Amino acid sequence: MVFTPGGKQFEQKEKKLGIKVYHCPIFGHHAFYKFEYVLMWWKAVLLARKFKPDVIHAQNDVFPGLIGKAVKFFTGAPLVCAVEYLSDQAVSLNLKLVFALNKFLLPKIGFDALVSWSNFVVEKFFVPWGIPREKILLVPGAVNVEAFAGKPVPNAKLASKGKKWISSVKPLHSTNAMGISYIIKAMAIVSKKHPGWKYAIVGEGQSKSMLQDLVKELGLEKNVFFFGAMPNSSVPGVYSASKIVAHSFAFKATTSIALMESMAAGKAIVATESGEVRPTVGDTALLAKQKDEKSIASALNKLIENPALRKSLGAAARKRVKKEYSIQAIVSQFENLYSKLLKEKAVR
Repeated sequence: MVFTPGGKQFEQKEKKLGIKVYHCPIFGHHAFYKFEYVLMWWKAVLLARKFKPDVIHAQNDVFPGLIGKAVKFFTGAPLVCAVEYLSDQAVSLNLKLVFALNKFLLPKIGFDALVSWSNFVVEKFFVPWGIPREKILLVPGAVNVEAFAGKPVPNAKLASKGKKWISSVKPLHSTNAMGISYIIKAMAIVSKKHPGWKYAIVGEGQSKSMLQDLVKELGLEKNVFFFGAMPNSSVPGVYSASKIVAHSFAFKATTSIALMESMAAGKAIVATESGEVRPTVGDTALLAKQKDEKSIASALNKLIENPALRKSLGAAARKRVKKEYSIQAIVSQFENLYSKLLKEKAVR
């Protein structure tokens, strides 16, 4: 059974899958949903007492963790808290508050296991916050490898403008946009040597205008194009139309789903080395220095000039993501965790 804020648009799919879901009522700006959601903890308890769960799984951060704590108190089921992402580099007041509440409340949840996507988060936050290391398990995020399998039809918007594409698919908020700005600067170098290659930026966000101004400033209007936001279902087509995918992180990156999706697409990747990037890609991508357009340009030029290397790296990336980050692989890790906790409960 799932207890979640909003999401009624998925009811038909949930019914088809046979999942019982309670959609908490939400209102106002999406930044407040998680706070509204916690106020409904009593409803989660009522539903859980009727449902009688074997395991409680709280997904995202401390807010569902607080609901899970209440459910555990009234049902006695073991609690798993899975934290997807944490950063102390937040720029908005809302995100700063969210980080502070995670820091203060997460160690007080009383979970039986804490799952992290990233060893970087474990070492920088969880352990210094006093969370026992023996309760922490590393399980990365998962990607739907099958969505990128085969040969998705190349995105028509990109395909109509040529075949020599480098692409990035990211929301254009502050930290993502800062990273992308270094790829744009790298394109100023790449375009001098390989003028036929273009860079596609797919996404929307409050920092898009800043990036557009940078493109004009560098005179790259014929090499850098903005395609706006696209639905997730269009991402395989974007990657299919691209020869190279670029990921530039301007902060200590945790597990990046976008990075793993480009691996699943079997694409040659240039990524800046930061946080969990190297552990994620292994030796299946070219790594450049962070916030260094010359290093990024050098890696892009190397791939542009070596089609065989592009092909071999792409094949290796797809093989790695299927083994390590597919939905099946990650579900198996959670099933093993649940079984372990149930055995421990039976012994107590």
